[in-house]
Amino acid sequence: MATRSAGPGRRATLIRALFAAVLIATGYALALAITGGFTLAIGSMRIRSHSWVRPAIVAAAGAVLLIVAARSAVAAWLERTSWILQSAGAAKCAAVVAATWALAAGLGFNTFAAGGADSYGYVGQARLLAHGRVTDTIPWSSGYTWPDAAATLTPLGFTKPRIEGVIAPIYPPGLPLLQAPLTLWSERAVYIVVPIFGTLLVWLIYRLAAHLGDPVTGAVAALLLSASPTFLYQVVQPMSDVPAAACWLAALLLAARASPTGAAASGAVASLATLIRPNLAPLAGLIAGVAALSAPASRLRRLLVFVAALAPGIALLGWIQNVRYGSPFASGYGTLADGFSLQNIGPNLSRYPRWITETHTWFIWLSLAAPVWIRHHASRPLLAWSASTLAVLTWAAYLPYAYFQPHEWFYTRFLLIAIAIMLMFASAVALSLIRRLPSRWRVQAMALMLVGLLATSIHTARSHGAFRVRDQERKYPVAGAFARARLPPTAFVLAMQHSGSIRYYANLPTLRWDILAPSHLDEVLSVLRGEGHEVFLVVDEGEYDAFRARFSASDRRALQQLTPLTVLGDTRVFAFTP
Repeated sequence: MATRSAGPGRRATLIRALFAAVLIATGYALALAITGGFTLAIGSMRIRSHSWVRPAIVAAAGAVLLIVAARSAVAAWLERTSWILQSAGAAKCAAVVAATWALAAGLGFNTFAAGGADSYGYVGQARLLAHGRVTDTIPWSSGYTWPDAAATLTPLGFTKPRIEGVIAPIYPPGLPLLQAPLTLWSERAVYIVVPIFGTLLVWLIYRLAAHLGDPVTGAVAALLLSASPTFLYQVVQPMSDVPAAACWLAALLLAARASPTGAAASGAVASLATLIRPNLAPLAGLIAGVAALSAPASRLRRLLVFVAALAPGIALLGWIQNVRYGSPFASGYGTLADGFSLQNIGPNLSRYPRWITETHTWFIWLSLAAPVWIRHHASRPLLAWSASTLAVLTWAAYLPYAYFQPHEWFYTRFLLIAIAIMLMFASAVALSLIRRLPSRWRVQAMALMLVGLLATSIHTARSHGAFRVRDQERKYPVAGAFARARLPPTAFVLAMQHSGSIRYYANLPTLRWDILAPSHLDEVLSVLRGEGHEVFLVVDEGEYDAFRARFSASDRRALQQLTPLTVLGDTRVFAFTP
């Protein structure tokens, strides 16, 4: 008897070992896809592992062997698992995992940096608002007579003065208003706002599908959104795309509630969304319609409540814009014609669909079948049609907007609301097809689809730099810390990309050399020295050549005064030594 039972015992042990090996290989492949791999040096020996494909093949081969070796047990397990995976409880757990990953990625890969135009434009503005100011100042003197002097003294992320010596942020105040209280608490605290909104956005896309009667679709959509290259690229930066998307989606879900507070809460969130991204304010019309139609017995009352809750944000935005730009209807981006034109639709139609496909695969275009799915499966047609309309209106808002270079895929960030909704409907369509299969095949089909899409998305996010943004942005606080610690209080810094971050981290005035007329560098140095300033230059590696090329023809004396002080990664600091 003992001899006969040893065979099944060994078989069970081998099956468990094979199962463990598949799990390890799968986890290893995912880790390589996220991190890009590693290189270890042990003496003269180097161990490298960078490709996720090989462990993924091992995992797939192991899974096939597992199915063959334990086909009866696997078949029974799959039959049971099929029902479990289609339960609301499992879907909720998967959505929690997706939201947790979104928060972990947002914090773990966060830039924690204010630099360039966007991040400094928001974080710098938050600091102003925390101190009760909606504008900033630049050093100004009657001796600053070189051409466009005010513009040269205006850092990236701000507009040149409308009033002498006063500059205003280009970007809307919504996100900085949320960040402002945190600036008083901690320098790094402002950077947690976007990851929190990212977590909320992932959870909300799950809730949207659950409200439509399909929580499993919501779980799949939440997982796919949390791995979206566009989402991962933005959730680590202090910018408004993720918060705007979360707010508009929250406003839609709140508007669909029939409770008395639903319309008020929806209006308040739409008010915040408008402060964050004013050009999407027309979306409030759609949300107002949902708020009114969700409870037919009190349509007018709900509409009035929604509008009353929406109004404070609109009024605050108008007041801030009037102070900053001279009109409630003006913005830091200039006139409507400066940013929007029907001529931009063609170039954007050739870019955005290609970028969306490149980063989210053709799977996302299953969302085009959303009307069919809504007609046959949605338990709340009004909410479903409103969600699809929200996605369409988001596309419509940005097709006439200024177009970008063919390689600048990250501007899909403007479409993040649409991307989230498209992923939900694509998941719904795909799962409706999978559910037509025999029950014993559904788990395999769903797992194959989900694992393949998640692995592809994470790999694309890594190859497109989503996990390296913090390395690229690290230069700003590093250069700022050097300027604060090593440059004298009388320093005046010439900079372009660092024009805002030097102000933010070192509290030193800056001058935009890229705007300065090529024949006036000598004049600027003379004027600033006459006022008691010592002049420095902070440039990135590529900027240094551009700086020399710009001034080499007419200001060679200034170039000859350049004295290297330090190299900080790809950032270089020079002094102008007379």
